[in-house]
Amino acid sequence: MNLEDAANIGEILGGLAILATLIFGLRQIAELNKSKEREAARDIANLLSSPMYQKAISILINKLSDDFSLEDLDQLDREHKDALNFLAINTNSIGIMTFERQLSFHTVTRFFQPLFMIMGVRFRRLTEVLEENAVKQGVYKNEKDAALDWAVWLIDRIDEQPPIEKPAYELHRNWKP
Repeated sequence: MNLEDAANIGEILGGLAILATLIFGLRQIAELNKSKEREAARDIANLLSSPMYQKAISILINKLSDDFSLEDLDQLDREHKDALNFLAINTNSIGIMTFERQLSFHTVTRFFQPLFMIMGVRFRRLTEVLEENAVKQGVYKNEKDAALDWAVWLIDRIDEQPPIEKPAYELHRNWKP
């Protein structure tokens, strides 16, 4: 083997090393993305199971009607109002993060579609009443200001999805771990 052959073999081995490093890097990026999605789903699950979010859902379903007003909201105690604000603001944040593709729309839909089927009309009304209150309080500088528009955007996008066909226990009855 002469020097030129050895140099060619060295170049081939160097190219293979670069290719292997590139493949490994792409695999690591894919794993990182999966990990981030799992973490985001866990964060959504934690939010939905938080006592404040649960309380707000209960208030929205059990204490308010489909057409409640700002006056009805004023009748609630401070703790109930805080819970409803928590619900609206956090759902708005999820809308923003979904739009920015920080959260998977598929995952968000799986969590929120059943909830919006139950409380969608009242949640939309909640965003309207909270916006009405912001206008009344002079919080907005102009008419087009809106703080909860991403929550409405999220409901609209989820409402566009096909309805849930069957309960998960029927739909995925044959799933094996």
